[in-house]
Amino acid sequence: MSGSLVADLGLGPQTWLFVTFLSCVALFFKFHRIWSIRNLDLMLLFAPAPGLLALVGAGSAHSRFAFVWLLGGTTLILLRCIVDLGLTRRPLLEPNLNAAGLICLMTGVLGLLLAETIQLPRQMGMARNPADPGEKADPQGLSRRSTKTTSDLPARVLKAAPLPPSLRRSTPQVILSRVLAMTAHLALIAGLIVICRRHFERPIAGLACAACYMILPYTRIAIVDSGQLISSALIVGAFVFYQRPIVVGLLLGLAGGWIPACLGLLPLWARFYWNRGIRAFLIVSLSVVFGCVAISRIIPDIAIWARALGARNLTEAGLRITLGTVELHQIVGSPSGSFWTEIDPSYRLPVLIAYVAFVVLTLFLPARRELGEMIALSASLLIASQFWYLDAGGTLLMLYLPLVLLIVFRPHLIPKRPIPIASRTQSNKLVLAETR
Repeated sequence: MSGSLVADLGLGPQTWLFVTFLSCVALFFKFHRIWSIRNLDLMLLFAPAPGLLALVGAGSAHSRFAFVWLLGGTTLILLRCIVDLGLTRRPLLEPNLNAAGLICLMTGVLGLLLAETIQLPRQMGMARNPADPGEKADPQGLSRRSTKTTSDLPARVLKAAPLPPSLRRSTPQVILSRVLAMTAHLALIAGLIVICRRHFERPIAGLACAACYMILPYTRIAIVDSGQLISSALIVGAFVFYQRPIVVGLLLGLAGGWIPACLGLLPLWARFYWNRGIRAFLIVSLSVVFGCVAISRIIPDIAIWARALGARNLTEAGLRITLGTVELHQIVGSPSGSFWTEIDPSYRLPVLIAYVAFVVLTLFLPARRELGEMIALSASLLIASQFWYLDAGGTLLMLYLPLVLLIVFRPHLIPKRPIPIASRTQSNKLVLAETR
Protein backbone atom coordinates (compact mmCIF):
# COMPACT_ATOMS: atom_id res chain seq x y z
CA MET A 1 0.00 0.00 0.00
CA SER A 2 1.11 3.52 -0.67
CA GLY A 3 -0.19 7.02 -0.13
CA SER A 4 -1.39 8.82 2.98
CA LEU A 5 -5.06 8.35 3.82
CA VAL A 6 -5.18 10.69 6.81
CA ALA A 7 -2.14 12.87 6.32
CA ASP A 8 -2.90 15.40 9.02
CA LEU A 9 -3.15 12.68 11.67
CA GLY A 10 -0.11 10.80 10.40
CA LEU A 11 -2.08 7.61 9.76
CA GLY A 12 -1.39 5.48 6.71
CA PRO A 13 -3.95 3.22 5.02
CA GLN A 14 -2.95 0.14 7.04
CA THR A 15 -3.29 1.91 10.38
CA TRP A 16 -6.58 3.53 9.41
CA LEU A 17 -8.00 0.17 8.33
CA PHE A 18 -7.07 -1.35 11.70
CA VAL A 19 -8.53 1.58 13.67
CA THR A 20 -11.86 1.51 11.80
CA PHE A 21 -12.11 -2.28 12.03
CA LEU A 22 -11.43 -2.21 15.77
CA SER A 23 -14.03 0.54 16.24
CA CYS A 24 -16.75 -1.37 14.37
CA VAL A 25 -15.99 -4.57 16.29
CA ALA A 26 -16.12 -2.77 19.64
CA LEU A 27 -19.42 -1.08 18.77
CA PHE A 28 -21.38 -3.74 16.89
CA PHE A 29 -19.78 -7.19 17.34
CA LYS A 30 -21.98 -9.52 19.41
CA PHE A 31 -19.51 -11.22 21.74
CA HIS A 32 -22.18 -13.37 23.40
CA ARG A 33 -23.31 -14.73 19.99
CA ILE A 34 -20.11 -15.36 18.05
CA TRP A 35 -21.84 -17.18 15.17
CA SER A 36 -24.59 -14.61 14.66
CA ILE A 37 -25.34 -13.15 11.24
CA ARG A 38 -24.41 -9.68 12.56
CA ASN A 39 -20.81 -10.73 13.15
CA LEU A 40 -20.58 -12.25 9.69
CA ASP A 41 -21.92 -9.03 8.19
CA LEU A 42 -19.27 -6.98 9.96
CA MET A 43 -16.55 -9.17 8.49
CA LEU A 44 -18.07 -8.89 5.01
CA LEU A 45 -18.19 -5.09 5.25
CA PHE A 46 -14.39 -5.09 5.42
CA ALA A 47 -13.86 -7.76 2.75
CA PRO A 48 -13.16 -5.27 -0.11
CA ALA A 49 -11.15 -2.92 2.12
CA PRO A 50 -7.61 -4.32 1.55
CA GLY A 51 -8.05 -4.23 -2.23
CA LEU A 52 -9.43 -0.69 -2.19
CA LEU A 53 -6.80 0.64 0.21
CA ALA A 54 -4.08 -0.90 -1.95
CA LEU A 55 -5.20 1.55 -4.66
CA VAL A 56 -5.10 4.62 -2.41
CA GLY A 57 -2.44 6.99 -3.69
CA ALA A 58 -1.21 4.45 -6.23
CA GLY A 59 -1.71 6.82 -9.19
CA SER A 60 -1.18 5.01 -12.48
CA ALA A 61 0.60 2.06 -10.83
CA HIS A 62 -2.59 0.09 -10.32
CA SER A 63 -2.17 -3.55 -9.39
CA ARG A 64 -4.52 -6.03 -11.07
CA PHE A 65 -4.33 -8.16 -7.92
CA ALA A 66 -5.84 -5.26 -5.95
CA PHE A 67 -8.81 -5.16 -8.34
CA VAL A 68 -9.18 -8.96 -8.09
CA TRP A 69 -9.29 -8.71 -4.30
CA LEU A 70 -11.72 -5.78 -4.51
CA LEU A 71 -14.11 -7.59 -6.83
CA GLY A 72 -13.76 -10.78 -4.77
CA GLY A 73 -14.87 -8.96 -1.62
CA THR A 74 -17.65 -7.32 -3.59
CA THR A 75 -18.82 -10.76 -4.72
CA LEU A 76 -19.14 -11.89 -1.10
CA ILE A 77 -21.28 -8.86 -0.28
CA LEU A 78 -23.43 -9.52 -3.36
CA LEU A 79 -24.03 -13.11 -2.23
CA ARG A 80 -24.97 -11.85 1.23
CA CYS A 81 -27.56 -9.48 -0.27
CA ILE A 82 -29.08 -12.31 -2.32
CA VAL A 83 -29.17 -14.66 0.69
CA ASP A 84 -30.94 -11.92 2.65
CA LEU A 85 -34.01 -12.50 0.47
CA GLY A 86 -34.46 -15.92 2.08
CA LEU A 87 -33.82 -15.00 5.70
CA THR A 88 -37.00 -15.31 7.75
CA ARG A 89 -35.57 -14.90 11.26
CA ARG A 90 -33.78 -11.78 12.42
CA PRO A 91 -32.80 -11.75 16.10
CA LEU A 92 -32.88 -8.37 17.78
CA LEU A 93 -29.20 -7.39 18.15
CA GLU A 94 -28.61 -4.01 19.73
CA PRO A 95 -25.27 -2.16 19.38
CA ASN A 96 -22.84 -2.33 22.28
CA LEU A 97 -23.26 1.41 22.92
CA ASN A 98 -26.50 3.06 23.98
CA ALA A 99 -28.26 5.82 22.05
CA ALA A 100 -26.63 8.68 23.97
CA GLY A 101 -23.15 7.28 23.36
CA LEU A 102 -23.86 6.75 19.64
CA ILE A 103 -25.11 10.32 19.27
CA CYS A 104 -22.00 11.64 20.99
CA LEU A 105 -19.75 9.54 18.76
CA MET A 106 -21.65 10.54 15.62
CA THR A 107 -21.42 14.22 16.47
CA GLY A 108 -17.65 14.09 16.90
CA VAL A 109 -16.95 11.99 13.80
CA LEU A 110 -19.34 14.06 11.68
CA GLY A 111 -17.51 17.20 12.73
CA LEU A 112 -14.21 15.67 11.62
CA LEU A 113 -15.68 14.57 8.29
CA LEU A 114 -17.18 17.96 7.54
CA ALA A 115 -14.00 19.78 8.55
CA GLU A 116 -11.91 17.56 6.29
CA THR A 117 -14.41 17.99 3.45
CA ILE A 118 -13.76 21.73 3.60
CA GLN A 119 -10.00 21.71 4.16
CA LEU A 120 -8.81 18.72 2.11
CA PRO A 121 -6.68 19.93 -0.85
CA ARG A 122 -8.00 18.94 -4.27
CA GLN A 123 -4.95 16.95 -5.34
CA MET A 124 -4.92 15.01 -2.07
CA GLY A 125 -8.61 14.21 -2.45
CA MET A 126 -7.98 12.91 -5.98
CA ALA A 127 -5.00 10.80 -4.87
CA ARG A 128 -6.92 9.33 -1.95
CA ASN A 129 -9.98 8.19 -3.92
CA PRO A 130 -9.42 5.55 -6.66
CA ALA A 131 -12.92 6.30 -8.00
CA ASP A 132 -12.25 10.01 -8.48
CA PRO A 133 -12.80 11.01 -12.16
CA GLY A 134 -9.70 13.21 -11.93
CA GLU A 135 -8.73 15.30 -14.89
CA LYS A 136 -11.42 13.72 -17.07
CA ALA A 137 -13.90 15.96 -15.31
CA ASP A 138 -12.12 18.91 -16.91
CA PRO A 139 -11.34 17.76 -20.47
CA GLN A 140 -9.04 20.12 -22.38
CA GLY A 141 -9.70 22.90 -19.91
CA LEU A 142 -13.26 23.40 -21.19
CA SER A 143 -14.67 24.06 -17.76
CA ARG A 144 -12.17 26.81 -17.17
CA ARG A 145 -13.02 28.43 -20.50
CA SER A 146 -16.74 28.15 -19.84
CA THR A 147 -16.22 29.78 -16.46
CA LYS A 148 -14.40 32.71 -18.05
CA THR A 149 -17.14 33.25 -20.61
CA THR A 150 -19.84 33.53 -17.99
CA SER A 151 -20.38 36.24 -15.46
CA ASP A 152 -17.62 36.96 -12.97
CA LEU A 153 -20.16 36.89 -10.14
CA PRO A 154 -18.99 33.45 -8.85
CA ALA A 155 -15.40 34.72 -8.73
CA ARG A 156 -16.41 37.77 -6.70
CA VAL A 157 -18.47 35.66 -4.32
CA LEU A 158 -15.64 33.17 -3.81
CA LYS A 159 -13.15 35.98 -3.26
CA ALA A 160 -15.28 37.42 -0.46
CA ALA A 161 -16.21 34.03 1.05
CA PRO A 162 -14.34 32.86 4.19
CA LEU A 163 -12.73 29.86 2.49
CA PRO A 164 -9.73 27.95 3.85
CA PRO A 165 -6.40 28.42 2.03
CA SER A 166 -6.65 24.95 0.46
CA LEU A 167 -9.79 25.94 -1.46
CA ARG A 168 -9.31 29.66 -2.01
CA ARG A 169 -7.52 29.12 -5.31
CA SER A 170 -9.83 26.31 -6.44
CA THR A 171 -12.27 26.61 -9.30
CA PRO A 172 -16.00 27.17 -8.62
CA GLN A 173 -16.64 23.57 -9.72
CA VAL A 174 -14.39 22.20 -6.95
CA ILE A 175 -15.98 24.37 -4.29
CA LEU A 176 -19.51 23.50 -5.40
CA SER A 177 -18.52 19.83 -5.44
CA ARG A 178 -17.40 20.09 -1.81
CA VAL A 179 -20.70 21.74 -0.86
CA LEU A 180 -22.64 18.97 -2.60
CA ALA A 181 -20.50 16.29 -0.93
CA MET A 182 -21.10 17.83 2.50
CA THR A 183 -24.84 18.07 1.83
CA ALA A 184 -24.92 14.46 0.61
CA HIS A 185 -23.19 13.23 3.78
CA LEU A 186 -25.79 14.98 5.92
CA ALA A 187 -28.64 13.69 3.75
CA LEU A 188 -27.34 10.12 3.93
CA ILE A 189 -27.04 10.20 7.70
CA ALA A 190 -30.50 11.74 8.07
CA GLY A 191 -31.98 9.27 5.57
CA LEU A 192 -30.60 6.23 7.40
CA ILE A 193 -31.98 7.49 10.71
CA VAL A 194 -35.40 8.30 9.24
CA ILE A 195 -35.72 4.92 7.49
CA CYS A 196 -34.91 3.00 10.66
CA ARG A 197 -37.15 5.18 12.79
CA ARG A 198 -40.15 5.40 10.47
CA HIS A 199 -40.08 2.13 8.51
CA PHE A 200 -38.09 -0.21 10.76
CA GLU A 201 -39.55 1.30 13.96
CA ARG A 202 -36.12 0.94 15.60
CA PRO A 203 -34.49 4.35 16.24
CA ILE A 204 -31.40 2.72 17.75
CA ALA A 205 -30.84 0.85 14.47
CA GLY A 206 -30.76 4.19 12.62
CA LEU A 207 -28.12 5.53 14.96
CA ALA A 208 -26.11 2.32 14.51
CA CYS A 209 -26.35 2.60 10.70
CA ALA A 210 -25.28 6.23 10.71
CA ALA A 211 -22.39 5.62 13.12
CA CYS A 212 -21.12 2.65 11.11
CA TYR A 213 -21.40 4.68 7.90
CA MET A 214 -19.19 7.42 9.30
CA ILE A 215 -16.62 5.03 10.81
CA LEU A 216 -16.05 2.73 7.81
CA PRO A 217 -12.87 3.50 5.83
CA TYR A 218 -14.78 3.82 2.54
CA THR A 219 -16.47 7.00 3.75
CA ARG A 220 -13.16 8.72 4.41
CA ILE A 221 -11.68 7.55 1.12
CA ALA A 222 -14.57 9.00 -0.93
CA ILE A 223 -15.22 11.87 1.43
CA VAL A 224 -15.31 14.51 -1.36
CA ASP A 225 -16.59 12.29 -4.19
CA SER A 226 -19.84 14.13 -4.82
CA GLY A 227 -20.62 11.87 -7.78
CA GLN A 228 -21.07 8.75 -5.66
CA LEU A 229 -22.47 10.56 -2.63
CA ILE A 230 -25.21 12.41 -4.51
CA SER A 231 -26.49 9.26 -6.20
CA SER A 232 -26.35 7.31 -2.95
CA ALA A 233 -28.27 10.04 -1.12
CA LEU A 234 -30.93 10.06 -3.85
CA ILE A 235 -31.36 6.28 -3.58
CA VAL A 236 -31.65 6.41 0.20
CA GLY A 237 -34.19 9.23 -0.22
CA ALA A 238 -36.21 6.94 -2.49
CA PHE A 239 -36.55 4.47 0.38
CA VAL A 240 -37.60 7.26 2.73
CA PHE A 241 -40.51 8.13 0.39
CA TYR A 242 -41.09 4.63 -1.01
CA GLN A 243 -44.88 5.02 -0.79
CA ARG A 244 -44.85 7.97 -3.21
CA PRO A 245 -44.15 6.77 -6.77
CA ILE A 246 -43.74 10.27 -8.20
CA VAL A 247 -41.12 11.29 -5.64
CA VAL A 248 -39.28 7.98 -6.01
CA GLY A 249 -39.34 8.32 -9.82
CA LEU A 250 -37.84 11.79 -9.55
CA LEU A 251 -35.07 10.70 -7.17
CA LEU A 252 -34.13 7.52 -9.04
CA GLY A 253 -34.30 9.32 -12.39
CA LEU A 254 -31.83 11.91 -11.10
CA ALA A 255 -29.57 9.16 -9.73
CA GLY A 256 -29.62 7.33 -13.07
CA GLY A 257 -28.93 10.53 -14.96
CA TRP A 258 -26.03 11.28 -12.63
CA ILE A 259 -24.35 7.83 -12.75
CA PRO A 260 -25.39 5.16 -15.30
CA ALA A 261 -24.83 2.37 -12.75
CA CYS A 262 -28.14 3.39 -11.13
CA LEU A 263 -30.22 2.86 -14.27
CA GLY A 264 -30.74 -0.81 -13.43
CA LEU A 265 -32.92 0.23 -10.47
CA LEU A 266 -35.69 1.62 -12.68
CA PRO A 267 -37.12 -1.76 -13.86
CA LEU A 268 -36.95 -3.12 -10.32
CA TRP A 269 -38.93 -0.25 -8.84
CA ALA A 270 -41.37 -0.25 -11.75
CA ARG A 271 -42.22 -3.84 -10.81
CA PHE A 272 -42.55 -2.78 -7.18
CA TYR A 273 -45.22 -0.24 -8.15
CA TRP A 274 -47.19 -2.68 -10.31
CA ASN A 275 -50.87 -1.63 -9.96
CA ARG A 276 -49.71 0.83 -7.32
CA GLY A 277 -48.61 3.84 -9.35
CA ILE A 278 -46.35 2.31 -12.01
CA ARG A 279 -47.55 4.74 -14.67
CA ALA A 280 -46.64 7.81 -12.64
CA PHE A 281 -43.29 6.28 -11.67
CA LEU A 282 -42.30 5.45 -15.24
CA ILE A 283 -43.39 8.80 -16.65
CA VAL A 284 -41.46 10.78 -14.06
CA SER A 285 -38.32 8.61 -13.93
CA LEU A 286 -37.91 8.21 -17.70
CA SER A 287 -38.66 11.89 -18.28
CA VAL A 288 -35.91 12.86 -15.85
CA VAL A 289 -33.38 10.45 -17.38
CA PHE A 290 -34.07 11.52 -20.97
CA GLY A 291 -34.20 15.13 -19.86
CA CYS A 292 -30.71 14.84 -18.38
CA VAL A 293 -29.43 13.31 -21.62
CA ALA A 294 -31.11 15.98 -23.75
CA ILE A 295 -29.78 18.85 -21.64
CA SER A 296 -26.24 17.45 -21.81
CA ARG A 297 -26.47 17.29 -25.60
CA ILE A 298 -28.15 20.67 -26.12
CA ILE A 299 -26.18 22.67 -23.54
CA PRO A 300 -22.59 21.31 -23.41
CA ASP A 301 -21.56 23.73 -20.65
CA ILE A 302 -24.02 22.11 -18.25
CA ALA A 303 -22.59 18.68 -19.10
CA ILE A 304 -19.08 19.99 -18.40
CA TRP A 305 -20.15 21.37 -15.05
CA ALA A 306 -21.90 18.10 -14.19
CA ARG A 307 -18.79 16.07 -14.98
CA ALA A 308 -16.70 18.47 -12.89
CA LEU A 309 -19.11 17.84 -10.02
CA GLY A 310 -18.65 14.08 -10.29
CA ALA A 311 -21.31 12.94 -12.75
CA ARG A 312 -20.45 10.04 -15.05
CA ASN A 313 -21.61 9.28 -18.58
CA LEU A 314 -22.18 6.10 -20.59
CA THR A 315 -18.79 6.36 -22.28
CA GLU A 316 -17.01 6.19 -18.93
CA ALA A 317 -19.24 3.26 -18.00
CA GLY A 318 -17.96 1.42 -21.07
CA LEU A 319 -21.01 1.89 -23.29
CA ARG A 320 -21.63 4.05 -26.33
CA ILE A 321 -24.93 4.86 -28.02
CA THR A 322 -24.84 5.12 -31.82
CA LEU A 323 -27.92 5.26 -34.05
CA GLY A 324 -30.19 3.91 -31.34
CA THR A 325 -27.94 0.95 -30.47
CA VAL A 326 -25.69 0.40 -27.47
CA GLU A 327 -22.13 -0.73 -28.11
CA LEU A 328 -19.27 -1.72 -25.85
CA HIS A 329 -16.60 0.92 -25.57
CA GLN A 330 -13.07 0.81 -24.22
CA ILE A 331 -11.01 3.59 -22.71
CA VAL A 332 -7.35 2.74 -23.16
CA GLY A 333 -5.11 3.96 -20.37
CA SER A 334 -7.93 5.21 -18.19
CA PRO A 335 -6.47 7.43 -15.42
CA SER A 336 -8.86 6.06 -12.82
CA GLY A 337 -8.05 2.49 -13.76
CA SER A 338 -10.21 -0.59 -13.70
CA PHE A 339 -9.98 -4.35 -13.85
CA TRP A 340 -10.99 -4.05 -17.53
CA THR A 341 -8.32 -1.51 -18.46
CA GLU A 342 -6.47 -2.62 -21.62
CA ILE A 343 -8.60 -5.79 -21.84
CA ASP A 344 -10.52 -6.47 -25.05
CA PRO A 345 -14.19 -5.36 -24.64
CA SER A 346 -15.43 -8.74 -25.91
CA TYR A 347 -14.41 -10.31 -22.59
CA ARG A 348 -16.66 -7.86 -20.79
CA LEU A 349 -19.69 -8.68 -22.96
CA PRO A 350 -20.69 -11.89 -21.08
CA VAL A 351 -20.52 -10.00 -17.78
CA LEU A 352 -22.81 -7.27 -19.15
CA ILE A 353 -25.23 -9.91 -20.49
CA ALA A 354 -25.29 -11.62 -17.10
CA TYR A 355 -26.07 -8.25 -15.47
CA VAL A 356 -28.96 -7.61 -17.87
CA ALA A 357 -30.27 -11.12 -17.18
CA PHE A 358 -30.08 -10.41 -13.45
CA VAL A 359 -32.09 -7.20 -13.95
CA VAL A 360 -34.73 -9.16 -15.88
CA LEU A 361 -34.80 -11.85 -13.19
CA THR A 362 -35.57 -9.27 -10.51
CA LEU A 363 -38.75 -8.41 -12.42
CA PHE A 364 -40.19 -11.82 -11.56
CA LEU A 365 -38.46 -13.04 -8.40
CA PRO A 366 -39.53 -12.75 -5.70
CA ALA A 367 -43.15 -12.58 -6.80
CA ARG A 368 -44.29 -10.65 -3.72
CA ARG A 369 -41.80 -8.10 -2.51
CA GLU A 370 -41.79 -5.89 0.52
CA LEU A 371 -39.59 -3.02 1.64
CA GLY A 372 -36.95 -5.40 3.02
CA GLU A 373 -36.70 -7.28 -0.28
CA MET A 374 -36.43 -4.00 -2.19
CA ILE A 375 -33.45 -2.93 -0.09
CA ALA A 376 -31.67 -6.24 -0.75
CA LEU A 377 -32.51 -6.26 -4.49
CA SER A 378 -31.51 -2.62 -4.99
CA ALA A 379 -28.19 -3.21 -3.25
CA SER A 380 -27.64 -6.35 -5.34
CA LEU A 381 -28.19 -4.51 -8.62
CA LEU A 382 -25.86 -1.68 -7.63
CA ILE A 383 -23.18 -4.17 -6.59
CA ALA A 384 -23.61 -6.23 -9.77
CA SER A 385 -23.11 -3.12 -11.90
CA GLN A 386 -19.54 -2.86 -10.59
CA PHE A 387 -18.49 -5.98 -12.48
CA TRP A 388 -19.17 -4.55 -15.98
CA TYR A 389 -18.59 -0.88 -15.19
CA LEU A 390 -15.46 0.15 -17.08
CA ASP A 391 -14.04 3.27 -15.46
CA ALA A 392 -13.23 2.73 -11.76
CA GLY A 393 -15.36 -0.41 -11.77
CA GLY A 394 -15.45 -2.03 -8.34
CA THR A 395 -14.34 1.13 -6.53
CA LEU A 396 -17.80 2.78 -6.41
CA LEU A 397 -18.57 1.31 -3.00
CA MET A 398 -20.39 4.38 -1.73
CA LEU A 399 -23.21 3.73 -4.21
CA TYR A 400 -24.43 0.69 -2.32
CA LEU A 401 -22.80 0.99 1.11
CA PRO A 402 -25.81 2.71 2.83
CA LEU A 403 -28.18 0.01 1.52
CA VAL A 404 -25.86 -2.75 2.74
CA LEU A 405 -25.82 -1.11 6.18
CA LEU A 406 -29.63 -1.13 6.20
CA ILE A 407 -29.50 -4.86 5.46
CA VAL A 408 -27.03 -5.42 8.30
CA PHE A 409 -28.98 -3.52 10.95
CA ARG A 410 -32.60 -3.89 9.92
CA PRO A 411 -34.88 -6.03 12.11
CA HIS A 412 -37.57 -8.37 10.85
CA LEU A 413 -40.05 -6.16 9.04
CA ILE A 414 -43.79 -6.47 8.91
CA PRO A 415 -45.06 -6.40 5.29
CA LYS A 416 -44.53 -2.89 3.94
CA ARG A 417 -45.73 -2.24 0.41
CA PRO A 418 -47.06 0.76 -1.52
CA ILE A 419 -50.69 1.58 -0.87
CA PRO A 420 -52.87 0.29 -3.75
CA ILE A 421 -54.46 3.01 -5.85
CA ALA A 422 -57.99 1.79 -5.08
CA SER A 423 -57.37 1.77 -1.33
CA ARG A 424 -55.72 5.18 -1.57
CA THR A 425 -58.78 6.59 -3.35
CA GLN A 426 -61.16 5.07 -0.82
CA SER A 427 -59.17 6.46 2.09
CA ASN A 428 -59.16 9.92 0.50
CA LYS A 429 -62.95 9.74 0.06
CA LEU A 430 -63.34 8.66 3.67
CA VAL A 431 -61.23 11.58 4.90
CA LEU A 432 -63.21 13.98 2.69
CA ALA A 433 -66.50 12.63 4.04
CA GLU A 434 -65.32 13.01 7.63
CA THR A 435 -64.29 16.62 7.02
CA ARG A 436 -67.71 17.40 5.58
